Amino acid sequence: MLPFEGGVTGTLNGTLLFSVLLAIAYLFYGHRRSTPLKVAAKTLSVGLLALLSVEAGGPWLLTLALALCAAGDFFLAIEDKDERFFLAGLVSFLAGHIAYVVLFAALPASQAPLPQVALGIVGVAMVAIALGMGRRLFGAAAELRWPVMVYIAAILAMGMAAIWNGAGLIVAGAASFMISDTILAADRFLMKPDTAGRQFAGPAIWITYVAAQVLILFGVLAAYPTVMA
Repeated sequence: MLPFEGGVTGTLNGTLLFSVLLAIAYLFYGHRRSTPLKVAAKTLSVGLLALLSVEAGGPWLLTLALALCAAGDFFLAIEDKDERFFLAGLVSFLAGHIAYVVLFAALPASQAPLPQVALGIVGVAMVAIALGMGRRLFGAAAELRWPVMVYIAAILAMGMAAIWNGAGLIVAGAASFMISDTILAADRFLMKPDTAGRQFAGPAIWITYVAAQVLILFGVLAAYPTVMA
């Protein structure tokens, strides 16, 4: 069953389908060098979700957050051209997380929030992960340590804002985002080239990241039910 009215040829479902297909296509590029098609697949996967937010009449902060994350994807996709693009990507995602924090705080309270026990467990896990990664990365990130520390604080704030809202999809999306960023940080700063299983880090990062954006998108749109089938 498709999530929006209009069938597979409808604008909303078609935009979502193209986004998912591009996300799948990006997985097949793996660690191969950047090409225009690879950059486009990575950027448009979430860029189309930002367009979907506009088409569905979602809040402007949702569109902004998704667009900022798409910009971050673009910079990370071309970071092999200039290492400064990594910092640009980090700043873009930082701004995206801040937009999500404001959005989650502004949303109406969920009519069917997760149980308080579940929210408490997820919250404690998020804090533990953030503190653990901050401790490990402070030395490992070298000259990027302070931007990385600010980023960790921002994504933790995003997670806490999701828990404050309480909606299952939003909490799941924020948790998946944190998992993705944790794997990314470990892959970039902590893992050695010969670490067993490192070849699975890239796909895990991408899958949990795209899942996070889709979960958040539908969690937020659920607060605007007139666009949903």
